[in-house]
Amino acid sequence: RKDMYKGDAEYDTIAAIKNAISIPVIANGDIDSPHKAAEVLKQTQVDGLMIGRSAQGRPWIFKEIEHYLSVGKVLPEIDLETRFAIIFSHLMKLHSFYGNVKGVWYARKHVAAYVKELSESRKFMKHFNTLESPSEQLDSLYEYFARLDADIRQDQGAEAA
Repeated sequence: RKDMYKGDAEYDTIAAIKNAISIPVIANGDIDSPHKAAEVLKQTQVDGLMIGRSAQGRPWIFKEIEHYLSVGKVLPEIDLETRFAIIFSHLMKLHSFYGNVKGVWYARKHVAAYVKELSESRKFMKHFNTLESPSEQLDSLYEYFARLDADIRQDQGAEAA
């Protein structure tokens, strides 16, 4: 907490604490992949992991970690259709729970996290952040993912040729 999102998690300190006490200990900090999760568990011998910021925009990280820890193999990257379905569902729930004004505001933050690594995300978010209704946001999200899908299909067609 003292590092305020800067610096590295102190896994040696966590391991020392785990070794010194008999109650369950949970490690957190900088765990952003299945490999890192396994590494932290091995290094610290803790009873569990807590994932924070790495799950923002990537809630499937829990499934990835669980799979890797139980099978030893990394899951394939989720496909565009699945990613879209997750985001669309999340937006609908945000709009329903918070209403048309606050739901639109909160959706901006969450969508930014979901799309940050996708093509043309900055351009998309610049437009998305101007939208003021749930239906505009959902339509815009659908159009963005349709363009991404078309681009992927076009690239695959070019590679096959």
